Amino acid sequence: MMSSKILVVDDEPDIRFLLKDILEDEGYSVDVAEHARAANELRAVSQPDLVLLDIWMPDIDGVTLLKQWKASSIQDCPVVMMSGHGTVETAVEATRYGAYDFVEKPLSMAKLLRTVKAALNNSESSQKGGQQIVEMPVGDSQLVQDLKAAMESARHVNSAQFFVGNDGCGKQVWATYLSNLQQFSDGMIVYKVNSVEVIKKPEKTNLYIEEVTELSLDQQQQLLGILREIKHSGQAQFIIGCRYSYDQLKLKEGVYPGLAEYWQSAMNIPSLTDRIEDIPELLEYYVNWYAQKDKLNYRHFSVAAQNLIRNHHWSGELTELKEMIRFLLDESEEETVEPNEIQNYFQTASVGEQIVISFNQDLDLREAREQFERIYLKHQLDRCGNNISALARLVGQERTHLYRKLKSLGIQTKSRRASD
Repeated sequence: MMSSKILVVDDEPDIRFLLKDILEDEGYSVDVAEHARAANELRAVSQPDLVLLDIWMPDIDGVTLLKQWKASSIQDCPVVMMSGHGTVETAVEATRYGAYDFVEKPLSMAKLLRTVKAALNNSESSQKGGQQIVEMPVGDSQLVQDLKAAMESARHVNSAQFFVGNDGCGKQVWATYLSNLQQFSDGMIVYKVNSVEVIKKPEKTNLYIEEVTELSLDQQQQLLGILREIKHSGQAQFIIGCRYSYDQLKLKEGVYPGLAEYWQSAMNIPSLTDRIEDIPELLEYYVNWYAQKDKLNYRHFSVAAQNLIRNHHWSGELTELKEMIRFLLDESEEETVEPNEIQNYFQTASVGEQIVISFNQDLDLREAREQFERIYLKHQLDRCGNNISALARLVGQERTHLYRKLKSLGIQTKSRRASD
């Protein structure tokens, strides 16, 4: 099967070639361009399946280039915008001109790779006449049914909506669900606003903020003013999440006066441990989700494996469960996931093994540290079967930093070894 072709457009050489290395390790064919002119030339020749486009570039910026592509009818592949100095207004504008998604710098490589896969899969589905795959809340528990009923009641309410829930519990999934119910919304813009300079009023789309306490006091003040302004406007609104309850939020330092009051009637997004009876349905849903979206193997979880999962303490909430499912689908082609795989996964995640390393005592500190890191990471890479996602999870490193570290230490990943 031919690999997808990706064009990376960024004026920073380090970012261009880091993305090229990482995406090629993932099996993609990658071209790079440092400005709009080079991007147009490469696009005409290579006909990429996806473009990663930086917003802030000299001469012609990314949004202007995107508009030109749309006007000339050559926007025939998904475009993901990248920026380290974004605003909500810029993200919304790029989406209106056809951008598939918007990611912030410094890049989270895990998020970027998920976005790349989702964009390519969505493009492939569209070409086949299919629909975009939208993640939806799953479960028959009373908590889930009550929350769906509350959102059904809120679908015609022309005011901002507020969520309370633990990190990783799926607040964004529920925000998408509510946005799809609301007739006055054309969708939802997901944007992490902790690096945004100015908060703008959303128009036609819902703007989802994952965690309100990550805003600066100035941003919180801006947000409070906008919430008061649009309370009865009838326009599309904010959906704003928080990990703290109203009682906790009103006592928390760093919260602008008056903002906490909006969480008195917030919708509670249930914790995974509070709806453990939904585990079998969640397993089935996300097995199908990853099989369809990321083309991973379809596997069935045995009853014994499901029981182990139900009895596990999911401190990482739904996010942790999804990571486990994806890892197990990617790890083996066996039809059934058995208890031993679940046990091994939990042990790998929580308990390490001892590695005995001998050092030349004449080495200086920098050389000794490099020697340790090289031996340690080689061992862990082999232990993970050359799976970079599993290695990142095991050693607790973000994939971007991990790729850089492996490269600096001269450690080859699986795809590079295979090409030697």
